[in-house]
Amino acid sequence: MDTFLDAAVILLPLAYLAAAIAYGAFFFSRQELAERLATPLLRGALLFHLIYLTVLTVRWEQFPATTVSQALSVVAFAVAVVYAMVEWHGRDRSTGFWMVSMVFLLELLSVLLRKPLPPTRDIFHVPLFATHVSLALLGYAAFVVAAAYGFLFLELYRELKAGRFSTFYNKLPPLEVLERMMVGALLVGFAALTGAVAAGIFWASRQIETTWLQDPKVLATLVIWVGYGLALVLRRMRRWQGRQTALAALVGLGAILFSLVAVNYLFTDFHGYL
Repeated sequence: MDTFLDAAVILLPLAYLAAAIAYGAFFFSRQELAERLATPLLRGALLFHLIYLTVLTVRWEQFPATTVSQALSVVAFAVAVVYAMVEWHGRDRSTGFWMVSMVFLLELLSVLLRKPLPPTRDIFHVPLFATHVSLALLGYAAFVVAAAYGFLFLELYRELKAGRFSTFYNKLPPLEVLERMMVGALLVGFAALTGAVAAGIFWASRQIETTWLQDPKVLATLVIWVGYGLALVLRRMRRWQGRQTALAALVGLGAILFSLVAVNYLFTDFHGYL
């Protein structure tokens, strides 16, 4: 089992890289072979990833998000699943290269931050805490998707505003489609993160007597939650248009990466009050 896990850590990024290359070859040059291989390669990587996360769960007898590395891998898996569903529903692969490349980068970062032995804590077996973490990671995955579509929106917006209509950008969906997908992902992410915040506060207020609100990870999550909520409110009030919302999605992605990586390695690798 350990041999499989060690091999999977190396093979998973390579599997997503192969899928990203196929999607890129299809997007940039419309190669027929790449068109035939792209989706099967992605689905194969997803199946392999699912097996990896299942084996990881069985091996350590706890949900596979107890370290930053594992959390990033779960986020990468969720993003890949979301894109696979979007492609299956819409029969459109025009954003595949960007989305799958994002998955590859997340999985690569997961490998670089991997620790040989994950921690074992009793809290990891508490259903409410597992729900809190799972909803947070689901929210983060949705925000990654929103940032990817926000980036494409800004690139296409810049080209159209400059009066350039290159073949490259004509392959992308229209601005209104990218904006709708971005906002939809933001709403899903905010709803999931709201559930994570509520579950975390409910659990902490009942179990912890210390000042858990001063914990860096709690504060980082609350800042991200408030930031996305404010962006959605301004969007709803029509104070912000697509460009401002896209910028907020990209800034939010930076905040998420800071929360997952910098906070854990510079301040605390787990909640300081536990």
